[in-house]
Amino acid sequence: MNGVLRKRLPRELRSGFGRYLALMLLIVMGIYLIVGIVGSAEMIMQGTVNKRSMNKVEDGQFSVFLPLTDDETESLSEGGTVIEPHFSLDLKAVDGSVLRMFETRNDIDLIQLDSGRLAENKGETVIEKGYAKAHSLGIGNRITAAGTELEITGIGSVPDYDMMVASFSDTAVEHSGFGLIFVTEAQYAYIRDNTTQKAEEYTYAYRLGSGITDSSLKEKIKSLKFDYTKIDNKYFKETVGEALEQRGQIEHGIGMLDAAGQTGLADSLTKLVDDSFNIDIDNLTSFIEAKDNPRIEAASGDMVMDKNAGLVAGVIVLILFAYVISVFVVHQIEREQSVIGSLYALGVKKNDLLRHYITLPTLVAFIGGVIGAALGFSPLGVDMQAQDAYTYFSVPDYEMIFPPYLVIYACVLPTLICAAVNAVFINKKLDRTALSLIRNEQSAGSYRRVNIRAKSFTRLFAIRQLIRESRSAIAVTLGMLVSLLVVMLGFNTFTLCLNVKSDTVADTKYEYMYLFKYPEKTVPEGGEGAYIETLSIDCMGYTQDVSVIGLDGESRYFSARPEKGKTRAVINNSLAERYGYKKGDRVIFTDAAADTDYCFTVTDVVQYSPGFTIFMDIESMRELFGKDEGYFNAVYSGKALDIDEGRLYSVTTKEDIRKSAGVFIDMMTSLIVILLAAGIIIFCVVMYLMLGVMIDRSAMGISLIKIFGYRPKEIRQLYLNGNLAVIAFGSIVTIPIAKSLMDRLYPSFIPNVACTMKLSFPWYMYLMIWCAMMIVYLVINKLLMRRINRISPAEILKDRE
Repeated sequence: MNGVLRKRLPRELRSGFGRYLALMLLIVMGIYLIVGIVGSAEMIMQGTVNKRSMNKVEDGQFSVFLPLTDDETESLSEGGTVIEPHFSLDLKAVDGSVLRMFETRNDIDLIQLDSGRLAENKGETVIEKGYAKAHSLGIGNRITAAGTELEITGIGSVPDYDMMVASFSDTAVEHSGFGLIFVTEAQYAYIRDNTTQKAEEYTYAYRLGSGITDSSLKEKIKSLKFDYTKIDNKYFKETVGEALEQRGQIEHGIGMLDAAGQTGLADSLTKLVDDSFNIDIDNLTSFIEAKDNPRIEAASGDMVMDKNAGLVAGVIVLILFAYVISVFVVHQIEREQSVIGSLYALGVKKNDLLRHYITLPTLVAFIGGVIGAALGFSPLGVDMQAQDAYTYFSVPDYEMIFPPYLVIYACVLPTLICAAVNAVFINKKLDRTALSLIRNEQSAGSYRRVNIRAKSFTRLFAIRQLIRESRSAIAVTLGMLVSLLVVMLGFNTFTLCLNVKSDTVADTKYEYMYLFKYPEKTVPEGGEGAYIETLSIDCMGYTQDVSVIGLDGESRYFSARPEKGKTRAVINNSLAERYGYKKGDRVIFTDAAADTDYCFTVTDVVQYSPGFTIFMDIESMRELFGKDEGYFNAVYSGKALDIDEGRLYSVTTKEDIRKSAGVFIDMMTSLIVILLAAGIIIFCVVMYLMLGVMIDRSAMGISLIKIFGYRPKEIRQLYLNGNLAVIAFGSIVTIPIAKSLMDRLYPSFIPNVACTMKLSFPWYMYLMIWCAMMIVYLVINKLLMRRINRISPAEILKDRE
C-alpha cells in the first residue's frame, strides 16, 4: 500500500503544481531575504573579530594638549601596557579635500594593505582605500598634500578608522572629502616643520597590560604634572603668555627668598602661586575606550542594524510560513477527505497516511529552503548586501562564512514547520471515522442570520458569499498584515534616510564652522562665537556623542533660546524622538574623560537634526565647565573667515554636511531594494495562495452555477467582487497597523546611529501603497479567473451521495 501511496505523489504534484510552485517561491524568497541580510552582517561582524589580533587593535586612545615626555610614557607603560603615539596633521590636498597624515604604525592599529607596500622612503605614502577609490588613485600615482608631492606605494585601511570621519561628532562618511595617508617618520617631521596647516593632534593609542584597566590608566594620565613652559607653540604662548610671564617673575623672587634662607616663606608663596596662576588647560583633552569609539568596528556595529532587521524579518517569515502552510494544508485535506476516508477504510494505517500527506509539502519546503539558502549565500545575496558596507566603510575584504544557525534556519526550519503543521492538521482529520471522511461531511458552521437589503441578486449573492467565507477573508487580511511588515521595514529605512538627508541640510543654517584648538581673544569679525563640549549617552548598549553648544543670546544659526542656569538646557528633536524626552524632564549625560555625570532640566525642544545636541547659555556653560569669561572654541559664519589654520582643529562647511548627509541613502540602497523586492514578492504569493484557497473552497458552488448557465463575467461578479472588498477594506486597516508596529520596532534596529527618528510618511505614500495592493489584486484576479474557467460543471456531480 505504501507503494501505491508513493505513486500518487507525482500526480498530486502535477495537479497542484501552481500552488506548490507558489509555496516554494514564498519559501525561496523568504530564506533568500534572511540569508542575504543576516549572512552579510555575520561575515563582516565575525571578520572584524578575526582581524583584531592580526591588526593589534587598540584598547583605547587618549589625546593630550602637549606630548608626553619619554619618562611619562615609560611611567604609563608599566605592567606591560603598550603606548604608541598616533600624532596627526590635517593637510589640504589640491582639490580642497583633507588628508590626515600619520607616521606608519609599528605596534598598534596596524595598516592592513589591500595592495602595494608600506612607505619606506621620503616622498612615499600609503593611502586609505576609500579616498583612493573616490579619487581613482592607484599604486604609482602621485598626490600633493600641503605642497608636498608623494608617490603612492600602498593602498589599505587601519582599524581605528573603520568609519572614515574626521571627528567623533561627524554623522556620516564622505570619502571624497577626507582620507588618511601614512608616511615615514622623516617625511612626517619634514611636512610638520614646513607647513602652516591646522594644529597637530597629540593622540596616543594603548593596549592594556595584564591587570591594567582603562580607568587605572586614565587616573595615571590625569595625575601627571605637565610643564606648560616647555610648550613650543606660538598660539599657546600667546594664549597664556601673560600669565606665564607674571608667574616667572614671581618664581624668580621666590628663588631669591629660598636662597636667602627664607624656606618657609618661599614654600608658602609657591603654594599661593600654584593656586593663583593655575593655567586653566586640561592636558587630557579626551580619553575614549575602543568600545566607545565610533570609528572602531563601525562596520560591524552598523551590521547590527542589518542583522536585527534580518532576524525580525526572519520571525515574520517564519510566522508567514506556518500561517500559509496551515491554510494550504487545511484546504488540501478538505479536498482529499473522501480519498483519505477510502484509504482509511481499505486498511491503510493512520501513520502511513500521515507520512504520505506530509511528504510532498515537506519536500517542497526543503527544496525551497535549500534554493533560498544557495541564493542567499551566492554573490546575489551576501556579496551584494555587503557591497554597501565595503563602499561606505574602510575595511578589508572578509572571507565568506556559513554560520551554523543560519544554515539550520534556511534548510531545516521550513521543513520542520511544514512537517509539524501538516502533522497537526492531518492527525486531527484522521481522528474522524472513515465513513464521515468518505461522505465529505463538513462541520456545521454557526452562521448568524443577517438581513441584507440589496436590490440586485448579484450584490446580494456576493455579500452572502463574503459572509460565508468570513474566516477565509480574515485569513487573507492577516496574511496581508504579515507580508506588509516586511514591506514597511523597507519603506521605513528609505524614509529615514530621506528625512536625515533633508532635515540635516535644512537645519544647517551656517556656511562655515571653525573649531579652535587655540582660540583668539575675540571672535573674528563676521563670525558668531560659541562654546562646544562633547558628552555621551547610552543608547541600547552603544555610547553616542552628545554635542553641548553654548550660545550667547539669540543665534543667527540656531533656533534654540537657552535659559541661564548651569542645569538648564534645550535639547534637539533627535534626542526627543529617540528617548522620548520632553519639556521639564531631567536628563543625564556623561563626560568619559573626566568621569563626571551632568544632569540638566529640559527647558525646550527645538528642531535641529544633526546628531544628538543640547544647547546652553554660554556664560552658564563656561561656569559649569570651569572656563574663563569670554572663552569660546567655535565660530559659525555665513562666509569664509580669515583665520590662521594653525589655530584650528577643523573647518566644516555646509557643503561637507550636504555630502555626508546624502551617503545614508547610498549606503542603505541594497538593503532597501532587497527588503522591498522580497516583501512585494512575498505579498503577491501570499495573496495568490489565500485567494486561490477561497476560490477552491467555492468550487462546488461555481460548478453548480455553471450548470445553470452563468457566464464568466457573472461568475466573477458573484465570487470575486467580494474578494475585492476584502482586499480594498482589509488593506485600509492593515497598512496603518503594519506601519505602527514597524515604527515601534524600528529604533531598536539602529541603536548605533545618532540621528533623527522621523519615520512618518506623507499621506500620498499610504495612497500609493494602497493603489499598488489593488493593482496586485487585479493581476491576481486575472489569474484566478483562469482557475475558475477550469472548474468543470461536472464537479458538482462528483460530490453526490
